[in-house]
Amino acid sequence: MRPFIALTLALLAVPAGLDAQVCYNGHPKPACSAFVVTNFGGYLLLGPDDWGDGPWREVADWGAMVNVGEKDAVGGSVFASLDRVGVLLGPEVRYRRWLSASAALDIGVGTPLVSSTGNISGSITGLVRWSPTPWLAVAARPEALRWTSAVNCGPTGCRTATRYHPRISIGAEIGGISGAVFTGLGTVGTYLMYLAVANLD
Repeated sequence: MRPFIALTLALLAVPAGLDAQVCYNGHPKPACSAFVVTNFGGYLLLGPDDWGDGPWREVADWGAMVNVGEKDAVGGSVFASLDRVGVLLGPEVRYRRWLSASAALDIGVGTPLVSSTGNISGSITGLVRWSPTPWLAVAARPEALRWTSAVNCGPTGCRTATRYHPRISIGAEIGGISGAVFTGLGTVGTYLMYLAVANLD
């Protein structure tokens, strides 16, 4: 995680050192040389899986990107996801293609480094995101979660098996200041819901 944080800071430091424009709401050059990413979204998980505790998911995605040309930007972010698998946290490399002065297509790939429900190291996450404006987007997040579990348990112990579990979620995201605000509200709301459920038990 530390190398990724250092990369994000470096992405912001490069244009700042060139006396360039760092924006909060992303736009292509010449309006912005770099911009921050503060997205929050709600998603619907499609298809059956082994967990089955509800189809809803929330994702916060924060990072930074640098415009390397008039139409292209590259950078990275850290995503935090909460769904029926639990909490996932990890880095993501991002590419953005500007379609106009405000519309863009984002493609990303990453891997969760932290999971609240067990070892899923080696999992792959993806992102395809279309935003007509800096503050609103629709997105799909395909994933292949690498899950290790115990099977064939007997008197001598259990044998472990590892497999990839593909899934996809689609939803909408908000960005900019709204994304930052809703990340905080979503965090507080989720925590209060957790406390309510815990008290019912």
